[in-house]
Amino acid sequence: MAAWGVEGRFVADMTIREGMEWRDRSGGFMFIPSDYIDKIIQEDMPYFDLTGHLLGIGDEACRISFTTRQEGVACGVEITNAIFARFNIKAETIAKDGDKVSVGDVLVRGVGPAADIYAAWKPTQNVLEYASGIATKTRKMVDKAKSINPNIAILTTRKTFPNTKWFMTNAILAGGAMPHRLGISETIVIFGQYIDYIGGFDVLLSKMPQLKTKAIGKKIIVEATTYREAKAICQAGGDGVQFGKTPARELVDIVKQLRADNPNITLFATGGIDMDNVVDYAKTGVDGIITTSLYNAKPMDISVEITRL
Repeated sequence: MAAWGVEGRFVADMTIREGMEWRDRSGGFMFIPSDYIDKIIQEDMPYFDLTGHLLGIGDEACRISFTTRQEGVACGVEITNAIFARFNIKAETIAKDGDKVSVGDVLVRGVGPAADIYAAWKPTQNVLEYASGIATKTRKMVDKAKSINPNIAILTTRKTFPNTKWFMTNAILAGGAMPHRLGISETIVIFGQYIDYIGGFDVLLSKMPQLKTKAIGKKIIVEATTYREAKAICQAGGDGVQFGKTPARELVDIVKQLRADNPNITLFATGGIDMDNVVDYAKTGVDGIITTSLYNAKPMDISVEITRL
């Protein structure tokens, strides 16, 4: 149900809670902090629209429409609507984040005063193009991997460009992937750098029972480079093993041996995995493929039309 939000501004299909916006998507809720939206706007318009001011663009009613010039997966619609809510723009959502779209499909429209429409134009176009590009690339990788193993998970690293984590996480979710780690406060992944600091691999193995007792509600994932290390991690009670930069051809045999030892261990492959080799890694039998490459997607080509009413 549409609602009127802060300062009487229209919010399409959104519930306002103490200045924070929530939108139902894919059976869950995606949280958009108000200050995040304000930062997107302020980057492009720190004070006012100088061009619009000089041209005398005022309060006459206009419509803005965003149309895709290519097939893909829509994303950024939620953020666009939240940006519209900061202005006097009534949103008309056509597509939802995660929808497949074809050439000529309209993603979203908005109606409001011309000055607000022009101020919101570029921030919303940027959001839609970049988010849809990431979501589209994500869906392609997910489909490739699942054509080999329907149960495999495509996961993304936390190596996002600073201050873009919310944006990029939203986009990969729309494309069908999941974040592997949103931050170091939520998951336990013990890399070689940690192992070196505490005194080596054997020290880690000796600490494993204590770690599992302290973090009883969490899984403990440990990075390994060889079958021997991975087997020792399993025997010590590790919940999962993460293989970094291990070639797919080598990983096939390692996975087979580990599955024979411990069928329930969770196995991940990461490091240099992209669209070109994701199928090779899907064939190894790992449970999850971890990648950063999805963040480097080409933006979707989206046209913008602004018309007077």
